[in-house]
Amino acid sequence: MRRLPIFLMLDVSESMVGDNLRQLQQGLERLVTRLRTDPHALETVYLSTIVFAGKPRTLTPLTELVFFYPPRLPVGSGTSLGAGLMHLMDEIDRNVVKSTSEKKGDWKPVVYLMTDGKPTDDTSKALERWKAQYASKVTLVAIGIGKHAALGTLRQLTENVLQLDTNSEEDFKRFVDWVTMSVVAQSRSVSMSNVEGVNLAKLDDSIMKKIGDIVDAAVVDEDIVVLTGQCSNNKLPYLIKYERIQNQLQLEGHAFKIDQFNLTGVYPMEKDYYDYSDQRALVSTVSSDALIGSPGCPHCGNPIGFAMCACGQIMCLKGPGSATCPACNKEGNFGYCEGDGFDVNRSRG
Repeated sequence: MRRLPIFLMLDVSESMVGDNLRQLQQGLERLVTRLRTDPHALETVYLSTIVFAGKPRTLTPLTELVFFYPPRLPVGSGTSLGAGLMHLMDEIDRNVVKSTSEKKGDWKPVVYLMTDGKPTDDTSKALERWKAQYASKVTLVAIGIGKHAALGTLRQLTENVLQLDTNSEEDFKRFVDWVTMSVVAQSRSVSMSNVEGVNLAKLDDSIMKKIGDIVDAAVVDEDIVVLTGQCSNNKLPYLIKYERIQNQLQLEGHAFKIDQFNLTGVYPMEKDYYDYSDQRALVSTVSSDALIGSPGCPHCGNPIGFAMCACGQIMCLKGPGSATCPACNKEGNFGYCEGDGFDVNRSRG
């Protein structure tokens, strides 16, 4: 039986942390469960999971559907789409069986690429390689999650660009069901009629729209701030996430826009966070005056999760006083900031 390779290429950058990543994890499990109910998918579909943040990695190589188990999705700093695409193309070269004059190989691979941000690396070489060698041989469906996805970059990869805007878990489940129906349609097409090509289920217009010509889609506001902290007790990382709000300052009859960021959550990470992170991640700073809200530590429960050592590392504290930084291992005396704020290293997101 000829295989139908399905590659799930998933953005696991810091900007995905929270509801997006949790729903993506649950959605992966729902996708596999529902696909296993279709006999055509069971016969032909092989799934692979590739993730990318600052670095790409294959979590699951091409695996027969019946033996595929959804992996735990990690989180890393950066959105290296260029590196992720290079990794995807290498995986296709290594694992997809090509047809020869003596034997038919796998069916045309299908890639579902999902991302919510804009690339933090150079995508030019990856795009050039994709267009020259893979665009006609692979069906790519690119899904931009939310209003800040770099749809312009995705449009350079494929005509099948969709924008997903969900407001609830039920919306995301409907999106996963759409992916499921599209994979089933593809598997039935190759099983019953030997026809390759893109077979997408009917779009749910309430949560998705197909993107045609894009003028300004590549311009994305810097509306998310992600800070990387480290627990003083177990030294595990955690992420503090803020989202932009706009306030106005009235001064001598003139209104000035002031950018501030509201705290939306704090999320515990595992050690492998660093494995998926771009080592060049801390590329800019944000003033603490622009950040509204300070969380506790999600690992140990310390009430102060936003303290900064002289080395620049954010850490957690029980309260003011002497403490040892988990990053530089130097002891310092910490107190509450008075007067002007201070600059904080900001991750790539």
